[in-house]
Amino acid sequence: MLPPEKANKLLDSVREYFKKVAFQTNEKSVEIMEGTDEGIFSWFTVNFLLERIGGDPSRTVAALDLGGGSTQTTFAATTPASLKDTEHIHRAQSPRGLIQVYTRSMEGLGLMAARYAVITGHGNGGNLNVTSECVNPVVRGKKFHYSGTDYYISGLQENYPKSHVKGSDIEIGEDVPIVSFSNCSEIIVKYVKSKAHAPEELPLKTIVAFSYYYDRAAEAGLIDESTGGQIKVKDFRTAAEKVCHDANADQPFMCFDLTFIWALLEKGFNLNENTKIYLYKKINGHETSWALGAAYNMLRG
Repeated sequence: MLPPEKANKLLDSVREYFKKVAFQTNEKSVEIMEGTDEGIFSWFTVNFLLERIGGDPSRTVAALDLGGGSTQTTFAATTPASLKDTEHIHRAQSPRGLIQVYTRSMEGLGLMAARYAVITGHGNGGNLNVTSECVNPVVRGKKFHYSGTDYYISGLQENYPKSHVKGSDIEIGEDVPIVSFSNCSEIIVKYVKSKAHAPEELPLKTIVAFSYYYDRAAEAGLIDESTGGQIKVKDFRTAAEKVCHDANADQPFMCFDLTFIWALLEKGFNLNENTKIYLYKKINGHETSWALGAAYNMLRG
């Protein structure tokens, strides 16, 4: 999510450093990974650690990776609908040969990119002070950094919804400002549907999700922070509705984040609200990331 100029300077600095050390490198050793490769390597890592790779491809799980700028959806393609989408079919290395894998990287559907697009309106015409329906009215001027620019986000200043709570942390019986989940989710769903693609085969798969999916689920108390766990798609919505009704200035973007994740899964990927999602940060002590898959691919040549 860095501006191209800053990203290139960073890459050049790393290349210069590698020239001074004993690592064997070439001109392709330092580069920004393509979303397609990231999706395939993450999928390999998850299935390798779950011991699902190397046999029948139908036993493998789908991997959903939610990054900052994009999201990746990857699974072994086994249906005619998936296999005919040749633009997104790739061959992935496995211990028993190549597997036909569907992977799609969707730019703009990363968590931070979505925040930027929805909350700031793609930069708000250069205005750095932004008001959003998805941020609680108690929030004033909260900094959000994106692509080299600082934006200052506030909730609605007037005509905002309130909730009469019995025993809030503000004052017992006080009317507390809230975010309207229906209004916020309507905005987010519209954005998600304009960007997302729903693979027909995805709902048929066992689904493992990680990165920001895991982080926000853990922060919302949906899973154990250390071990992860299993939830349903609708649990993200339930958590979002609760958080949106809390006047919590310490987590000003949690309402947006949880609502976006729910919208992406249910409205973007067409998953049923009762679809089970397995959330992992580590499997058998190893990180669920693209690194293991990339290393295996490099060793296999």
